[in-house]
Amino acid sequence: MKFLSLVRYAFGLAAASLLASCGGGGAEQRPIDTGAFAVSPSAATWYAGVKNTLIFAGGRPPFQLTSSEPGVISLPLATSSFTLDIVPNQPGVVDAGLQANELQVRTVNITARSAEGFTATAVIKVGQNFLTGYGMFVPSTTCSTGVICIGGESTLHFDSTFNGVLYAGRQFRIEKIRGPFQFVDPLNTNNQVDAITVTSDGEGKFTAVIRVASGIPAQVALFQVTDVLTGAYTIRTFTIDTTLPTTTLTLIPDTITLTSADATVCGSGVTDVLVFDGKPPYQMICPDPRTLVSTPTSDTDPGKFTVHVGQQPAGSCLTAVPCVVIDSQGARATLAITTSPGTAPAATPITVAPTTMTLSCGGSGAVTVVGGSGTYTASSSNAAISAAVSSNTVTITRLQPDPAGGPFPPTGVVTITDGASVGSVTVTAPGPC
Repeated sequence: MKFLSLVRYAFGLAAASLLASCGGGGAEQRPIDTGAFAVSPSAATWYAGVKNTLIFAGGRPPFQLTSSEPGVISLPLATSSFTLDIVPNQPGVVDAGLQANELQVRTVNITARSAEGFTATAVIKVGQNFLTGYGMFVPSTTCSTGVICIGGESTLHFDSTFNGVLYAGRQFRIEKIRGPFQFVDPLNTNNQVDAITVTSDGEGKFTAVIRVASGIPAQVALFQVTDVLTGAYTIRTFTIDTTLPTTTLTLIPDTITLTSADATVCGSGVTDVLVFDGKPPYQMICPDPRTLVSTPTSDTDPGKFTVHVGQQPAGSCLTAVPCVVIDSQGARATLAITTSPGTAPAATPITVAPTTMTLSCGGSGAVTVVGGSGTYTASSSNAAISAAVSSNTVTITRLQPDPAGGPFPPTGVVTITDGASVGSVTVTAPGPC
């Protein structure tokens, strides 16, 4: 039986040799044993943190392995594979005699011994790679230190230095992995992308600007930074905070106080309000029906709103009635409106004729005002309808073309006042024009 086993073993070796010489058979693809044992590459420069592969040829496994710098290149004692993947560690000490601008490397000798007793050596220079020693920081923001708020823009700062060596003029690619954010294209700030390529400055630093979506839950975002030259990469995280920015909007004016000319009615009128220190678009909400905003949204910077306060009897005046202004990032401010009656006796109230009007695009119509003080002002609740006063005549026009901010409703109210009493004209003005 022992003799039969030896015969089968010899036959198996002959068959394997025949298949190898014919180039076929077998699931494993390996180098042909030429009798000259070698390791490939025999000399190379590798970067720390980047995977590389050693190939053994011309010998039989198992291969015994040694490294002259186990702390830089760690190897198994032996391998039966013809290939071995290796990821070098960051060299803490570099070779002596290197120039200041030269790649900082540590030379490592890898020695392999085949089963037949042949040896081969690979000389590998392992270069320092900034990605194992670079830093990232998020500056303090309006929500809290070291995190990024929802909505608006934030910056990520990077420092690509290692052991005092500056990596200036290097290209790095920054890619989103997870999270509701995008990078701002440095060549077009209106363009938001999932990946950008930037170049470090003379201090080895580079910065990325990101925009984070609004109305999302708190979460952790991930992105990848890749050194374009070496292909080495690292994954970093930052925290997205749901705290809204604490920026306070500035309203001019922030209070409206209206006093009538006599004691029978409350003050009324029209006031323009400007909004500063926020990010458009702005929105104004006036919940009290006695107040009206001509256009509730403003896309301009500063924002601008026109507030109409209708006339009320003396017993129905407004006391610090609020209108709230909100910008695109959630910052807000409150406008307070107060009206009061005057002290003079009641004057003859004004009358307006006609009180209704229909205008086509570009058409105009005139109304006559009688009574009151004789000095009148007019305003329109619809930006597509204008009103101009000349003596006791008010000319109302349906504008053509439509101003910005449309579409506009097909009706509007023109309010005419002398400061003590109010008249109104309901205008039907179909659009668009």
